[in-house]
Amino acid sequence: MGTANVKKIVRLGAGVLILLVGLFFWNRDFAGPRALDDPRAIEAITLVQNHPARQAPTLKEAITDLVDDMKARGKGVYMGDWRVAAQGPDTYVVSVLIREKGFAEWIERDYAWRVNLKEKVLSVITLPATHLMPFHELPPLPHDSDLSSLPSVTPKEPRLG
Repeated sequence: MGTANVKKIVRLGAGVLILLVGLFFWNRDFAGPRALDDPRAIEAITLVQNHPARQAPTLKEAITDLVDDMKARGKGVYMGDWRVAAQGPDTYVVSVLIREKGFAEWIERDYAWRVNLKEKVLSVITLPATHLMPFHELPPLPHDSDLSSLPSVTPKEPRLG
């Protein structure tokens, strides 16, 4: 066998190897939660995605509806994969990033929730995510108890104009 044939076989083998490695990583990226090794992380994502939303049966459907609505209006939009990160033994942060094409640049909104697996409770931790949560599950406003004790404002003199 000549050196030219050996070089062809090596190039072909390298090409096949690159293809296999690419397919492996492509499969991991699109496998979703099944690709995760931590079953508790999968549980956290499932709790968030199946949690009731304000204007949809679940948070996952609310996010999908939001993206579909932007696409229907002709806006450029990108929805990232659902992400999960351990924050403690029973606590995970679950989030999804949505990018919307603005006038000059892309606007990123991170929808994120903190999940307590021990109590099976989630709490919203980013402002965009508050717009999806049912009203009764939103955190109180800062100093909410002090708002009612403030004196009412009445103008002393009528203003012109």
